[in-house]
Amino acid sequence: MLIFVLLPVYLTIAEEGSHPAEFLSLGVGARALGMGGMFVSIANDATAAYWNPAGLTEAGNHAFSTMYSDSFRSSQGGFLNKGLVQYSFINYVLQIEDIGSVGVSWIRLGVDEIPRTTFIDVNGDGELGSFQDKNANGEKDPGEFYIDRPTVAEYFNNADNAILFSYAKIINANLSVGGNLKILRQTIFQNSGNGFGTDLGMIFQPINNLRLGLMIQDATGTQIAWDTGSNPTFTRKTRLRIGGSYGFSISKIGHLTCGIDAESRQADLKSDQSNDILVYYGSELWLFKLVALRIGGRGGKISSGAGFRLKFQEAQVFADYAFKSHDLGSSQRISVSGSF
Repeated sequence: MLIFVLLPVYLTIAEEGSHPAEFLSLGVGARALGMGGMFVSIANDATAAYWNPAGLTEAGNHAFSTMYSDSFRSSQGGFLNKGLVQYSFINYVLQIEDIGSVGVSWIRLGVDEIPRTTFIDVNGDGELGSFQDKNANGEKDPGEFYIDRPTVAEYFNNADNAILFSYAKIINANLSVGGNLKILRQTIFQNSGNGFGTDLGMIFQPINNLRLGLMIQDATGTQIAWDTGSNPTFTRKTRLRIGGSYGFSISKIGHLTCGIDAESRQADLKSDQSNDILVYYGSELWLFKLVALRIGGRGGKISSGAGFRLKFQEAQVFADYAFKSHDLGSSQRISVSGSF
């Protein structure tokens, strides 16, 4: 019975929560999320596979990124208490000479160990869920207690998974393009859905320190077909995100980048209907190329984060943290990434 309590929370984990496979909108990487998700033009590390695959050309010869997040209740009772929903990301990117940048990524959102309850037939009437029907109306009213005893029959997991195969290519010194092929699988109790989709991205740098990014998410419409009796198919509509960012040097102590993204959440390239526009803003301050401070958000919802870098000859490793408040409880994102 607990599934009917948890399922609405699970399906509305994203703030909008009104689109199929909405777990794909949650974002990856504590660096980008610490800037409120303003990353379509910056995307220059392994997480570019998600934010804008065109940026994979700058990720390094070999690059990787991992992220773990627990959402809802994560800040109650302890700083790193396990939350209700676990969200993970891992990927690897490789630069191949004369071919381009290729990458593979895995995203998982899950609610684990959900108890499914049933009843023990205490009164032996062959029916489960018998109760004291004092007024004989056939309905369980307040004050009428169960005769049969509830018990946990089994535990199960609800999970959304996505595999992204990415490719990017440098067109010239100022322009890179890229794309994703996405394979999806979602499970809810005894049912599952499968689908696939594509993303297209571009990054253009017209002058030094100014970057412009464009991402067409679910460019062909991402479809998920479910195995229920009616075999419904849900389509995740095409969405367009554009953004710009500019970097400033601060004397000898650091570098500041500020930017803004705009996303059409319900874009339909074949429709003339107006669409809601979401605006994301953020900034990142690097101090002495060692420590980063970040802040950003959308509307009145603010995100923040920090990170540091360790460098070993040609290799570098980043550790990042992001925090975001939510009506259902705060969420924390922890990432480890690097290149070599």
